Amino acid sequence: MMTNDKEPEAISRNEAEAKAIEAQARLVAARKKEITPGRNLLITLGFVFVGFFVGQFVASMVTIILAFLNGMGMEEMGANPNALYDYLSLTEVLSSQMLYTLVFTFITPWFYLRLVANKSIASLSSQSQFNPLMLVITVLSTVAFMFVNAYLVEWNQAWTFPEFMSGFEEWARNLEEVAAAATERFTTFDNFGEFLIGFIAIAVLPGIGEELLFRGVLQNSLQRWTKNHHVAIWVAAFIFSAIHLQLFGLVPRMALGAIFGYLYYWSGNLWYPIIAHATNNGLAVILTYLATTGVIEMDIDETENIPFYYSAIGLVVFTLLFVVFRNYYIRQKLKSE
Repeated sequence: MMTNDKEPEAISRNEAEAKAIEAQARLVAARKKEITPGRNLLITLGFVFVGFFVGQFVASMVTIILAFLNGMGMEEMGANPNALYDYLSLTEVLSSQMLYTLVFTFITPWFYLRLVANKSIASLSSQSQFNPLMLVITVLSTVAFMFVNAYLVEWNQAWTFPEFMSGFEEWARNLEEVAAAATERFTTFDNFGEFLIGFIAIAVLPGIGEELLFRGVLQNSLQRWTKNHHVAIWVAAFIFSAIHLQLFGLVPRMALGAIFGYLYYWSGNLWYPIIAHATNNGLAVILTYLATTGVIEMDIDETENIPFYYSAIGLVVFTLLFVVFRNYYIRQKLKSE
């Protein structure tokens, strides 16, 4: 009796084809379940705004509880809510701020990545390594832009509105005054220990967390939807600035957000905008501390004292450094292709 040697081969081929069809079916099913860019953007925005309000609520509740524990009465709280800060130490105020930052800018992107994107935080950086020279350029360009931003701050603060918007302008000015008072409260350091806590609360944690959320999550989501990195960068920068609720600081903060966005887009590494963000905030904290302790004589809030030519020189230096950074990573991408 003769056996057909082609029969096992045919069976093997049929099995392979069946597995290929099954794999294709799984791929099609996965694509059907995949969230569209538009829907993903809506979900991302939902996470951002819910995270913001939850962070504010948690931090506010902790602040109120601490004030009551320190002796504040309910009647005083009802008459003047801002009086609760009189019952808190700077360390307690900064701890509340850190809690808000952790909830809003660390936990929020973590939940989004885990529940929606099914990715790790490490996936936000397509390039895991960074160049030491580019890191130096990032820091120097950020410092140079601070002189440019001083002019933008002064220009933005001078905004005026038509008479029919006087109510809105008054409301916005009041918010600005509250934010300025809070900033002064956060940065009045009596000793080096408070300065270190303030540096972590104002420079380190926001530098990491806000870049995770606004560049790593939001900007990427916008880019997938718009297919235009410029639009994604500037819209993310606008939301980043607007959510601080300071209309008369909207433009300089948005400009910073855009710079962080381009650093991220060109390099593919989230650490560059994190370092730039922490440098910007950290240098402001350091200068405030040095001024408070009398080491230097300056008021960093008085931007009109900075000569215009400082801003002009800063713009030239910043532009040159930024172009060097951009061209370096463009060449790297061309080499890899």
